[in-house]
Amino acid sequence: MPSSRRVHQHCIGGTMLLASLLLLAAPSATLAFQTSHPHHPIAASPHRPAASSGSKIITEGNSNNQRLIVKSRRMTPSSTSSTSLYFFGMNKNNNEEKDEEETTPDESSSSNIEGKTAQISFIAKSASFLKVAFPSFLAGGVATLAVLFLPLASEYYNAFHDMTDSSSSSKLAAAGNDKNNNNPNTNNVNQPVILFETILNDLNDAYVDDVDVQKLFETGVKAMTASLDPYTEFESKLEAQQMSESVTGKYGGVGLVIRGGTNLKELAAADDADKAMNDSVEKIESSPASPSSSSLKNGEKPPSSLDSAPPVAVKDAGSIGNPKLDQKSNKVLTNDDDDDDVDVEKVERRRALKRGMEDGIRVVSAFEGYAYDAGFRVGDKLTAIDDFDIVPTTSVDEVRDHLRGDPGTPVSITFEREGVGGKVNEPQTIELERSVVRIPDVKYFGFIGDPSDGIGYVDLSGFANDAGREVRYAIRALQHGAEMAAGNTNNDGSAMAITDPTKLKGLVLDLRSNPGGLLTSAVDVATLFVPNGSDIVSAKGRGFPETLYRSQTEPILNSNTRLAVLVNEQTASAAEIVTGAVQDLDVGVVVGKGRTFGKGLVQNVQDLPYQTALKYTVAKYYTPSGRCIQSTVYEEGSSSTGENGGDKFKSKKVADKDRTVFYTAHGREVKDGGGVEVDYKVNPQKASPLEIILLNSGAYSDYAAEWSKNHELTDNFKVDDATFKDFQRFVEKRQKDGDMKLEILYDSQLKELQKKLKASKSFDSSRRGLESLRADIIKDVKKDFSTYKSEITEDLEQNILTRYLPDSMLIERGLRSDLQVAETAKMLKDGREFDKLLSRDDRSLKEKGGALKNEGQSYETTSTTKPVPTLQSRW
Repeated sequence: MPSSRRVHQHCIGGTMLLASLLLLAAPSATLAFQTSHPHHPIAASPHRPAASSGSKIITEGNSNNQRLIVKSRRMTPSSTSSTSLYFFGMNKNNNEEKDEEETTPDESSSSNIEGKTAQISFIAKSASFLKVAFPSFLAGGVATLAVLFLPLASEYYNAFHDMTDSSSSSKLAAAGNDKNNNNPNTNNVNQPVILFETILNDLNDAYVDDVDVQKLFETGVKAMTASLDPYTEFESKLEAQQMSESVTGKYGGVGLVIRGGTNLKELAAADDADKAMNDSVEKIESSPASPSSSSLKNGEKPPSSLDSAPPVAVKDAGSIGNPKLDQKSNKVLTNDDDDDDVDVEKVERRRALKRGMEDGIRVVSAFEGYAYDAGFRVGDKLTAIDDFDIVPTTSVDEVRDHLRGDPGTPVSITFEREGVGGKVNEPQTIELERSVVRIPDVKYFGFIGDPSDGIGYVDLSGFANDAGREVRYAIRALQHGAEMAAGNTNNDGSAMAITDPTKLKGLVLDLRSNPGGLLTSAVDVATLFVPNGSDIVSAKGRGFPETLYRSQTEPILNSNTRLAVLVNEQTASAAEIVTGAVQDLDVGVVVGKGRTFGKGLVQNVQDLPYQTALKYTVAKYYTPSGRCIQSTVYEEGSSSTGENGGDKFKSKKVADKDRTVFYTAHGREVKDGGGVEVDYKVNPQKASPLEIILLNSGAYSDYAAEWSKNHELTDNFKVDDATFKDFQRFVEKRQKDGDMKLEILYDSQLKELQKKLKASKSFDSSRRGLESLRADIIKDVKKDFSTYKSEITEDLEQNILTRYLPDSMLIERGLRSDLQVAETAKMLKDGREFDKLLSRDDRSLKEKGGALKNEGQSYETTSTTKPVPTLQSRW
């Protein structure tokens, strides 16, 4: 409904509610007034007669404890006022009352009469009071209920009354399809709520099979939120809990990250699919027409995935179990184009699920300070938790629920580890106590190269509640370490005492693949680098008040310390806020390949009933220069047309011609609408196709498990030529057995080409050419074993060490071969390129219509033709 109509209804409702409250309060107010003003004309009439003329009021006692005693010559039921006064004043001094009764017997008998008369009068008064109170209470209650339920009842009546009109449905459909209709109920929330409730009730009551109403509800709500943007989501109870943990960065448990390949629903679906297939698995695998039919799809068991089942294309269910017959030969006709592909996918899916069951529940990561210190390592296979046995069909969610619990509670975990106990791994049991597991955002900090060079490094992976505190501690520790490395012994010996922070010559803040987090945490981190009083970020939305975040503390990073922020295309959200503030205020340079992700939207998390939540976009944020770095424009999806049945949001990238130029504090040009572009370009080391295939297929981690069965880790471990050749034979055997596709990166293109060739008459002659092409691709991919031997060796070493070393040591070791980190450290150490990038260009800025202030922290425009866009002008 329009806003004016809604306000009008609210005003009427508020007026009726106020009137009902006045009706409820009227009897009590009348009684109070009568008690305090017995002789007032309103108190005496019509329901309260005045006191009789024979009554008089005498005050006895001292001034501190007075009481009212009524002397009455004639007491009648009508003398309610004097009796009431006596009734409420007679118990103020019981001792004096008794003395008076003993010395004046006549008054005592008179008092007894007065007491009885008072009781009779009180009953009569109460009856008179109820005559007014009960009708008022009833009227007020009816009015209140009408205010609360009449609008909703009216909506229900209108909704179902329209069903009696035979033409109303068609009119409603026509109106719904008209985007320019002026229907006053277009924005009425009540109507869709009633429809949604009615649909759920009808499906729950009369659908042919039993339905899960909760699942139907979540499906409908998630489709609704998915029509807006990719960040607006309804969070179920479990999802809301997981989101809360990611925000707070802590939970109650033991500090293990696990994965499991078994999904019971997918397993049941695969069983049903197998029953619907006419050919057995063995027959399909031996089919000469499908040389790759027995191989496994890409993504079968990536190291960081919780589900090893590959994505499967969905085939039209109408073709299963409903074969067509040739009218002449009476033979079954099948669509070879689709059936062959679907059968192969079913086989691959089934094989992946079986392998996941055999692999069981595995440890992906063990947090330092928690499970790692207790003795768990990557690759351990969990077999039991207390009295709960983990079987092949146990899901990863069940195991996670048993691992978690209240801090302080004991838990016993049984597991198997390759290489312990011979061929049959010997079970081991670790007993430990659950605790509050804090997931750190700073995974590692240290020095790059020689500590005496003073180039520090901080790996920030997220923005939870404590991100600012963790980065502050890391910088302080690096400043202290730089002093110690420089031989400065002038401090007092206390921990983290820093006398010369300039010994830290440079700092690399690594935000690569940082997905973001809390906006407030991003502000906390930015305040560690920007000058006091600097604007950091601003946010504004339709229902979100304009908010400006400004630094109010001195930065802990010395202005002489060169700062570089390392980013990639997966640096997003809160990480871009920090990056944009550093760039716009010219306190550091941004290093990377191209630009960041470009997410300039702010989401709010609203708690809902039943421990669920709604995460929805409420605002856009703007960097200090006034630009919004949002790279994609989202529009609400259509209900009848569009992708995925119309429930998908519409999106389009911001064209370069539509991007606006802004200026940093030193006059450098920056643009909006496309993420944060880097100041210093350094390309990462390019991964070969074979490296990508080995990583995604889990070949590295699987070989590391096999290697640990027959080897022990030694100091200065290196992968030698014998180990490398053994790994190559391991991969080739998996490829031959069908457990790995070396051509997987080109598999979709090969399948598409195969379908097109089948549609032509020359497919039989082209089949051999297609198979030859596939073989040539596999042969070329295998050549990467020699072309990229050093890179594959490094990856293999890292995966073997993952089973023995904590994350911090692995990150430190990986920095040695990181080209981007090495080039960034070199630039900071030299300093000339850094100073050149951040140097002030007065002439350039003045040519663009700006005039610098003396402080050099910001600028103001003097142009009258085309002012420099600012935050205020854009809003």
